[in-house]
Amino acid sequence: MVDRSARTILRLSGRDPAGLLAAILTNKVPTEENRGVYGALLDQKGRVQTDLRVLKTGEDILADAEPEGAAAAGKILGRYAPFSRVKVEDLSGSETRWTALGLYGPRAGELVEALFGGAARLAEHETREVALGDGTLLLVGVSRPIPGYDLLGPEAAVSAAREMLVELGATLAGSEAYETARVEAAVPRFGSDITPENFPGETGAVGNMVSFEKGCYPGQETVARMHYRGQPNKRLHRLAVDGERPEAGTQILQNGKQAGRLTSVAPLPVGDTWLALGYLSRSTDLNLPLETAGQTVSPLPEDT
Repeated sequence: MVDRSARTILRLSGRDPAGLLAAILTNKVPTEENRGVYGALLDQKGRVQTDLRVLKTGEDILADAEPEGAAAAGKILGRYAPFSRVKVEDLSGSETRWTALGLYGPRAGELVEALFGGAARLAEHETREVALGDGTLLLVGVSRPIPGYDLLGPEAAVSAAREMLVELGATLAGSEAYETARVEAAVPRFGSDITPENFPGETGAVGNMVSFEKGCYPGQETVARMHYRGQPNKRLHRLAVDGERPEAGTQILQNGKQAGRLTSVAPLPVGDTWLALGYLSRSTDLNLPLETAGQTVSPLPEDT
């Protein structure tokens, strides 16, 4: 289990929350009532202001974001909400305070079935409402960085689920373990690997973040032009660093010149290596040596 309470959870309700997101989100919201999606909100120049996970729950839609993107998410959604007659609420700051708990690993499905009953197979961003005592939680399928589930709901109900899962054999894992798994799986995080200065095409997540078949949204022209006609000036890579653990933000050098910088460094080593994420410029030769803070840096294949 991983505490995911730092994420901000917004609820979109009213006339047409899906229509609101269709006008401004980089990805296409599925029509199925229990299918969600990952996407981003951009400015007019095509830069990422925040990323979002969009989840269905009845007639409403939930959107959760990293704390660094929460203000932008609320501001942008609130700006467009009146035109679609949609109400945007911050459930994380409400009286009942919604929060999130992650349950990942090979026994996650077994424990979920033991706690809630019924089949627990959910695709990524697929949702199912589950009852626990007098309360209701939203069970969400997760595939990365480790397959499992997120539980979203009022804090009291999530705390009750946590206690019951511990009794069933779940182990609470710290943020360092989760962060190491995230970096190992090359899942970029808004606030560290993605900032308001980045275009989707730079992040390595454009395949998950953007639909090139949906209608218009702010910044779409820039995103499409970068995808079809050119290459970004820099791109996020998964890296292995030998020696001592470097700090995020450290420059990456090639032939004594800056080639990029580290954005995330795993808190825990994997074997004898520190894994990291970092941007490398388009001119970087991946076949020539790279170094950061005197340590050797090696780009890793995307499929490992």
